[in-house]
Amino acid sequence: MPKVAKKTRVQLSLLLLAYVAIEGCSFVVIALSPRFFSEEIRRTPEVFAEQSAKIRQIMESTPQHLLQFDAFLGWRYRAGYKDPRNEMNQQGLRSTRAYAPTPSPGVLRIAAFGDSFVYGNEVANAESWPFLIEEMFPRLEVLNYGVGGYGTDQAYLRFLMEGAALAPDIVLIGFAPVDLARTVNVYRRFLSNLELPLIKPRFVLDRDGRLSLLSNPITQVTDYGKYLEDPRGVIELGRDDYWYESVVYENPLYDLSATVRVLTTLWVRVRRRYLDGERLLEGDGVVQAVKFKSESPAFRIQTMLFEKFKADALALRAVPIVVILPDGESVTHARLGRQKIFDPLLEHLRKSAVAYIDLSDAFAAEAKTTPQGRWFMPGGHYSGAGNKMIAAWLAHQVEERVKADCLSRPENRLRACRALNTF
Repeated sequence: MPKVAKKTRVQLSLLLLAYVAIEGCSFVVIALSPRFFSEEIRRTPEVFAEQSAKIRQIMESTPQHLLQFDAFLGWRYRAGYKDPRNEMNQQGLRSTRAYAPTPSPGVLRIAAFGDSFVYGNEVANAESWPFLIEEMFPRLEVLNYGVGGYGTDQAYLRFLMEGAALAPDIVLIGFAPVDLARTVNVYRRFLSNLELPLIKPRFVLDRDGRLSLLSNPITQVTDYGKYLEDPRGVIELGRDDYWYESVVYENPLYDLSATVRVLTTLWVRVRRRYLDGERLLEGDGVVQAVKFKSESPAFRIQTMLFEKFKADALALRAVPIVVILPDGESVTHARLGRQKIFDPLLEHLRKSAVAYIDLSDAFAAEAKTTPQGRWFMPGGHYSGAGNKMIAAWLAHQVEERVKADCLSRPENRLRACRALNTF
């Protein structure tokens, strides 16, 4: 018996040493995780503590803050706000001036809806492409309705709320590759636990495959208070959020073991990228190019939103155009003539007769004369030079498309056609 007991103690000691060694290695991986995963692997108490701190910032928002709560859209930028980089007019648009209810004769008015690539994050008002179009082309006005962090769903909903107010001749809705993920998101920190605790409405597909709107889960900023009292209460938001992971938030072993946290993170990434039937992307990046998965619910919702946008804009007698705003990786692929991640979306838009402008073409056209790094800021948005190039190219494309459409259909009752006749 003593020999058996001794052998057992040795085996248990070896197991303990092995566990300690594995845990030690896992802690090293966690320390290095920001380099490989873009964010640190953290225990949920740390995640929730940061969540509470950021919720307090949102609840304490004052006129000195750009971001403000919106009961319908989730958030927006504050009308009348001004700092050294950003200026909003009293109409809630990024501009240094107010716009008349209708455009002047001989002026084409463009309303641009979308995310931070439309708004012009990381540059001042005067360096954003909507501002630059107005400066470079006096016959064009561009109303900048962009808001950082918006998905196409929020951009579309804002268009429904405000799109008719200032009588635009042309309505643009921007799309950046990151927007597809936001289409199936409700709580922003499920996308990344580094984000602000912003909550939004989203569309889902009903049993008949039609779009159905799930309203913003909170209707007033004080509703955030319940997540201060019970930080884990945000788990309820995961019910309608593709990015919610129960293996993280509802697994007690996740917080107890560094190894479990590392293995869980790896599993989540592999499942989302290759195994999940509702995953957003397909292709391995080696044999097959990575691209949007056209069978995914996110893709179907995205394309249906563009189709609804087209129909609703035409009902206002405005010209609808989807503008593809490529990120750095997409620009690289365009310059090298490779397939872009959003090519399936472009194919769908062509088949559905939804007009679009792919700004990747603008970057590819300048590939021989301009280093790509000059077009982007450290945070991934367009630099002043990138915005200026986009402004020149997009203004020309919009004018040419509207002219061609109006000339091909003389019976057209679109406002833009009447405006063009006064040029």
